[in-house]
Amino acid sequence: MGNLDRGKEKRVLIASANPLFGKGLEKMILHRWGKEQAEIRLTKNTADTLVALDEWQPNLVLIDYDDKTISRAEFMHQFGVDDRPMQVMLVSLQASGGVVVYDRRTLTPAQAQDWLNLTGSPPEE
Repeated sequence: MGNLDRGKEKRVLIASANPLFGKGLEKMILHRWGKEQAEIRLTKNTADTLVALDEWQPNLVLIDYDDKTISRAEFMHQFGVDDRPMQVMLVSLQASGGVVVYDRRTLTPAQAQDWLNLTGSPPEE
């Protein structure tokens, strides 16, 4: 996962109103990195997610792509405001295929606009 592997502690924010999906992602991350290297928080709506982004400043944010309680437009605005290193992954229970990853350092304006305009399954990269 790119620049996240360099640091000792990884802060991972999982944004999903689906508790089983969020816990499943958490279990997968802890299996890969271990409790000593990953601190994980879960949020269930846009407001809590934006507060966690600002106050906790995670390295990685996993967004439940299918979750209608998370506003992509509001999240994307906050994502673009700061210049801290952070990656965002869109994950879906309903759509199969590759996971979409956005890195604040490499996200182009066109990619940001494409993400905001998504109506179907996540785009292929």
